[in-house]
Amino acid sequence: MTNKKVRLLIYFSALSAGTLLISNLCAVKLWDFFGIAVDGGIVLFPLSYILGDLCVEMFGRKTSRTILLSSFVINLIAVAAFNIAIALPPFPGWEMQAAFASVLGFSLRIVGGSLCGYLLSGLLNNVLFVKMKESNGWLSKSFIGRALCSSVFAHIIDTAVFETIAFLGVLPFSDFLAQAVFAYVAGMGLELILSPIEILIQRRLVKYVQE
Repeated sequence: MTNKKVRLLIYFSALSAGTLLISNLCAVKLWDFFGIAVDGGIVLFPLSYILGDLCVEMFGRKTSRTILLSSFVINLIAVAAFNIAIALPPFPGWEMQAAFASVLGFSLRIVGGSLCGYLLSGLLNNVLFVKMKESNGWLSKSFIGRALCSSVFAHIIDTAVFETIAFLGVLPFSDFLAQAVFAYVAGMGLELILSPIEILIQRRLVKYVQE
């Protein structure tokens, strides 16, 4: 692997882990979208699919899976560290314990749902992406076609797993269903909107490693 590819691999690894962690923190917030309860993680989480597509395109399935698993482990470490920090006795006069615990001690259901959805959907996305790239159809020549088509199915797994683990029984079923549908449509919509940028980044990265 060239020095340029190694440099890119470091960036991809850091961005993937950071994106997942920030998304989990944002997911604590439920915001109101015209009566639909939506978790704040939707603001950033679609970026993880873009990073995943670019990673498997540039480095292949095995390396992409390694990055996926390392991001998963880093977030488990973060959850453990947050909860240990919360459990430590606060210094007398420090009045932010409740706020600190409410933000960083986010529900195990949200964390568990997010990590399970991330892992399963990421693995599926990689498999589908590689199969399409190795096929004889037009998708073998279209990066963005592979990216969007694989995401269609991966988003279903991610949304179903995350929403079920995190919110089923917490929200009224009608709100739960509305949120799940909205999360899927919005996630795919954001990725579609960002697809021209994704194409540009992919082309620049290919050019960069070939220079």
